[in-house]
Formats: sequence, C-alpha cells, structure tokens
Amino acid sequence: MINIIIMELTILDFILINILSYLGGLGTGLILCCKHKEKILNPTNRESDHFQVSHSYTPPQADVIASAPPPEQVNKGLRITLE
Repeated sequence: MINIIIMELTILDFILINILSYLGGLGTGLILCCKHKEKILNPTNRESDHFQVSHSYTPPQADVIASAPPPEQVNKGLRITLE
C-alpha cells in the first residue's frame, strides 16, 4: 500500500524555495563564467576577424516621389473651427 504524505506549503516555505533556487542559478552561472573566463574574454575565433565592417557604406536609396500636391494647389478656402 502506498502512503501519500500531504504537506502544507506556507508562504515562508515558498519564499525560501524561491531564494534557494535563485541563489543556485546565480552560483551556477558564476561558476561557469569563472571556469570558462578565458574562452569568453579572449576567444580565438573572433567574428570581428572574419568580417570587416565598413563605416563608409551607404545603402542604395530609391527615388522619392511626392504624393501630395504642391502647396499652391491646396484648397485654401476650407477652414474648420471648433468652438
């Protein structure tokens, strides 16, 4: 026969579990960063060595065609005032 134990989870237990989980993840991340620090800070195959970035490159621009009529042709007789 299987015995099922039901435990009541209080708010303090919930907070403690969350804090321990956070600290465990933070500690794991710090340990991995310290262990592989040389690979992270000084990679041998840097992407910047493979690709040269040119700062003088300008993308081709399409011709701009105005869609609004010139200001002389706009109807100046219509005025809307709000009171």
